[in-house]
Amino acid sequence: MTEKTPIWRRVGPGLITASVVLGPGSIVASSRAGAEGGYRLLWVLVVAGVFMAVYTSMGARLGCALTVTPLTHVAQRAGRWLALLAGLSAFLVTAGFQFGNNMGVAFAATGLTGLPHWVWPIAFTTASLLFLVSAKRVYTMLERLMMALVAVMIVCFFGNLFWTGISLPKMVGGLAPGFARGDGLIARSMLATTFSAVAAFYQAYLVQAKQWRREQIKDAVRDAWLGIAILALISAAILTGAAETLHGSGTGFHSVGDLAQVLKGILGPAANLVFCLGLGAAAFSSFIVNAVVGGALLADGLGLDADINARPAKTLAAAVMLIGCVVAVMTFQLGKGTTTSLLVAQASTLIAAPLCAVLLFVLASSKEVMGGLKNRAPAMVLGCAGLVVILVLWGVGLRGFIDKLS
Repeated sequence: MTEKTPIWRRVGPGLITASVVLGPGSIVASSRAGAEGGYRLLWVLVVAGVFMAVYTSMGARLGCALTVTPLTHVAQRAGRWLALLAGLSAFLVTAGFQFGNNMGVAFAATGLTGLPHWVWPIAFTTASLLFLVSAKRVYTMLERLMMALVAVMIVCFFGNLFWTGISLPKMVGGLAPGFARGDGLIARSMLATTFSAVAAFYQAYLVQAKQWRREQIKDAVRDAWLGIAILALISAAILTGAAETLHGSGTGFHSVGDLAQVLKGILGPAANLVFCLGLGAAAFSSFIVNAVVGGALLADGLGLDADINARPAKTLAAAVMLIGCVVAVMTFQLGKGTTTSLLVAQASTLIAAPLCAVLLFVLASSKEVMGGLKNRAPAMVLGCAGLVVILVLWGVGLRGFIDKLS
């Protein structure tokens, strides 16, 4: 591709990665950060965005450098067991996230229509399965769909600032690093929901699906940074709205459903409608891509065809969708989710996040694998810092997991 190639032909994988990361979990984390600390934790979002962009660009360069899929390369060099461990843990993580995406879609759709929550996981899962089965060029369709949904998110979440307002001096102040008492939990949530090593690792697969090679490396890296920049800006808009509306109000929330009801009471039905449209776009974009990520990585880990147009990857992606749907419907119908499924998802996250981060960093730093595309000094420094962050989150998550078991 040349500089004369239309912009929409030179982007895509980065937007898809941003779409899978920007789901209900990241919306709640950014909203709680604004509600509890005002603009104070905006700098955490910037740091998380930088780490995510660095690792996503590693994934982009890895995809351009390899002639086989990443986990196939891992299996050839280190053994099938390691590739299978990475693929299986990623599959279980995405199945857990799919539950959250179902909840987000349900709350957004119910807020717009008034129909029962439990209807929507079934409806959206059915629609997504039909999309997966009928699409002959899944990547191309995903790219176009994500462009449309990201546009909806930008319009809705930035449009919501029309009701909430914005304080530029406070925003600038929020870029200065600092913590107040009690900020630790929400800061970790922001890091965990914005800096996704699994999604960054899958960027390599998206670049290969786009059929970018070494000749398109500039487009691949530019696209990665653009996609994550859009992710960070949308998250910043969500944090800003919460800071202006909820900070100091004493109003608490723990889910996207609670948040939608709070905003409806404070800003009115029109603002809530816009927010629900943005929430629906975010949840549904993550809904489809998240399942594709889990299906493709497990297929590759098993030594099957990881191409998102191939039957193995599609079948396993469908399994992710069905697991998330079943757990969500059970949650709405019984009033609680299955403890076992949530514990399995959390345990898998403890394996998948550090493993994918280490694999991506090691592969992208190898001259033998990457040649001239290997990590340079800035990426090495930021990559090491990102690994430290992931390991700290891993330690905190492990302690929480042990507490739940005891």
